[in-house]
Amino acid sequence: MGVRGILGRVSEWSVTNPTQSLTAVVAIVAMVGLIGVLRLTPDADTDKLFDTGSDAYAGTVELRDRFGDDAIVVLAQQDLRQLVLTDDIRQLLKLETCLSGNAPPDDPDFPEVCREIADLEATRVVFGPATFLNQTGSQAASFVTSAAGATLTDAQQAADRAAQRARRQGLSEVRQQELATEAFNDALGGAVGGFAELLAGLGEGGIPGLDNPEPVVFDSRLPEGTPKARFGYLFPSSEGALVSVRLQPNLSDDTRRRATELIRQATADEAFALAGGGSYEISGVPVVVEGLADELGSELFLLLGVALVVMAMTLIISFGPPLRLLPLFVALGAAAMAFGLLSIVGGSLTMASVAVLPVVIGLGVDYAIQLQSRFREAIAVGERPAAAAVIAAVRGGPVIATAALATAVGFMALVLSPIPMVREFALALVVGIIAALAIAVTAGLAALSLIDQRPAGRRWSPAGLVWPLPSARLAGGLSWLRRRVDGGRRRALSFGSASLATAISRPGIVLVAALLLAAGGWAASTRTEVVSDIDELVPADLPALQSVEALESATGVSGELDVIVRGEDVTTPEALSWMRDFKQRVLEQHGFAGRFPDCRAEGTDLCPGPALPDLVLADNPSQERIDGILEIVPEYFLQAMLSRPEAGEQVANLAFLIPVQPLDEQEALIEEIRAELDPPPGLSAEVVGLPVLAADANAELSGSRYWLTLVGLVAVGAVLMAVYRSPRRALVPLIPIALATGWSALVLALMGIALNPMSATLGVLVIAVTTEFSVILAARYHEERARGLSVGEALRVTYARTGAAVLISGITSIAGFGVLIASGITMLRDFGLVTVVDLSVALIGVMIVLPASLVWAEGGFRPLPVRRRRGRRPASPASKPSDAAA
Repeated sequence: MGVRGILGRVSEWSVTNPTQSLTAVVAIVAMVGLIGVLRLTPDADTDKLFDTGSDAYAGTVELRDRFGDDAIVVLAQQDLRQLVLTDDIRQLLKLETCLSGNAPPDDPDFPEVCREIADLEATRVVFGPATFLNQTGSQAASFVTSAAGATLTDAQQAADRAAQRARRQGLSEVRQQELATEAFNDALGGAVGGFAELLAGLGEGGIPGLDNPEPVVFDSRLPEGTPKARFGYLFPSSEGALVSVRLQPNLSDDTRRRATELIRQATADEAFALAGGGSYEISGVPVVVEGLADELGSELFLLLGVALVVMAMTLIISFGPPLRLLPLFVALGAAAMAFGLLSIVGGSLTMASVAVLPVVIGLGVDYAIQLQSRFREAIAVGERPAAAAVIAAVRGGPVIATAALATAVGFMALVLSPIPMVREFALALVVGIIAALAIAVTAGLAALSLIDQRPAGRRWSPAGLVWPLPSARLAGGLSWLRRRVDGGRRRALSFGSASLATAISRPGIVLVAALLLAAGGWAASTRTEVVSDIDELVPADLPALQSVEALESATGVSGELDVIVRGEDVTTPEALSWMRDFKQRVLEQHGFAGRFPDCRAEGTDLCPGPALPDLVLADNPSQERIDGILEIVPEYFLQAMLSRPEAGEQVANLAFLIPVQPLDEQEALIEEIRAELDPPPGLSAEVVGLPVLAADANAELSGSRYWLTLVGLVAVGAVLMAVYRSPRRALVPLIPIALATGWSALVLALMGIALNPMSATLGVLVIAVTTEFSVILAARYHEERARGLSVGEALRVTYARTGAAVLISGITSIAGFGVLIASGITMLRDFGLVTVVDLSVALIGVMIVLPASLVWAEGGFRPLPVRRRRGRRPASPASKPSDAAA
């Protein structure tokens, strides 16, 4: 049994058992939709934006496992001298202790939120200035009390031995004392050399600590209050300090959200308040992700409301009774099925799946309109509603099913995208398309079969709605709008008639002009920019984004890029020397250079973060010296740079800080860093982190938009070949579909509109959506030709009957994408704008070029006559005088 037979059986049962059909469909939709409401949760995980199969992603996962998840950054905003030279540094130490989960449980100085943080056990490490100063001071004191005592005894014994040797040699007492002193100093210097080297790197002026922070924090060569550039990740400017809170990797969304909320509560607690007007600002990737997830939930309801209003107004104005709003209810059912099934298979509410809602509603309205149009045709020739519903399914169903199948397969090309968010977008759209078609041929036709048709001569009026209008003023307003729409429709029909006549009489001119325009668009698309800044992904007024901007303004940086170095032992002199040289070389190449480097200076694209070689200052340190320094460095400080498990490879982390910048510039920066990676034998190095994943994703999107478009076109062609088993029937509708990708690209280039990660898939969307327009019109044309009509007559009937329905369907589909313009998420808003422009151009182009393609095919695809000889009238492409006249 073919598609026609299956649809006939299904629709016949639906219209002969309308109550059961409607009840069953409503129950299924309600059940699946309810599952979606209960289980589908907002998910703004950044991993949805990246290729999770790449080496960079695997390295980033290893970075998180070794050193903790992406950091929540707390900016302590205050004059730095006030912060570190007063009791405020102890307030900051209390806050860092609280955030680390190490607050004493019964200490009244710590509020209840600190105990909640400790109980949650979500914090991996807190890397802050106060803890750094405190731990460094404690480690120094411990060294002096434990190691220095034994060292002094050993030094004194060496001095005594030297004095005894001098006496036996008969040297003078003065010379004996000199040799004893030299031996004492030699022994003491060798023992404390490692610690002295570490202190020299931190600063001069004694052992640093909370009571003596100046040697570490401030640069004595610069104006008072200027912090040292090498510790910019702790003291980024004279206006504040940074605390980085790294959470445990692989936390659940609820736990991560709770941890972020507790950190926000702690920074707002009076127990940690700073004197002199100081304040705390929270930012970082987890904070932005949380803010975006909150935005997604409200965004879905906003887009749903706008979509309902837009679609209802479109149907009221453009479509006549009966049940002019029935397509909207079909579409809502399809949307409920799409989101419900998405949640059942483990999907989540991402930025892309939010975009699915209005698009599925637009496409669902489209299929219902096509069936309803066939139903109205059958009613017009005297069929009863039940019979008309069966006729609509048998005649129009296979065509609409073919178009829907081709559209779904076109969208399925996006499943090959390397970006998970794009793949989820495609799958949800395909589910929505299938659900829309199934609901339209069952419940939709069943509802139509129950409705009595209005008298044929009755004109549209506001009272023709499916519910009463609340006021005469609203009815009058709709009547005025209807008159304007009717006027526009008449002008469109006039333009369409002229265009159709041109396509029939001069197909060569139409096709050559269309090809030239498309070729220009394809060429221009190579210069169209893909923009993926962070403000393109989230609402511009998102508080979390504003905190990122505040962080960048205060520090000159807003993100972290990491280079992980692996090996059996990453603490050898060779390894540390290479890491030091590599880091210095990369920093100098990207603006952090000169006598007084500054992260906030213009032209500085990279700043230093914590790195293991910073602890060893000697040019050629011995292994003994390195081991001694690593023993002295506080463990809490060391764990941000070095991972030494009991078994397996060691990993050192070289961190760099970067400002917010366009991803194309960020991509170039990362490639330049990768080019400098030349580790010695026994070591491997890789650039990882969120900035790397974002830049790589941007490059993949830019490249994949071309081959994904080609895959979508080939997939649609394969479906049409499988259905029609005729190259001509399958390939002729593809001509305007393929050309539409070029027309839309040309318009975007002329308008200067950039693409973002969603709109970079536009070629596939244009193919998928325009496939329906082209396939339905071509199928109706062949149906009329099979009835014996000439080429011209068949085209005229096709465009007079099905063309109007296709035009309305196109408008609803475009309106579905247009709803995204109302989104507060910049990426979705721009995606909606670009899609509306592209699909409008594609719809107009298909309506004009498809007739020319059909006429050309009727002539056996002979060479196109693009010139007209003077004094001669061109013959009809089908060699039938009546065709042109028709």
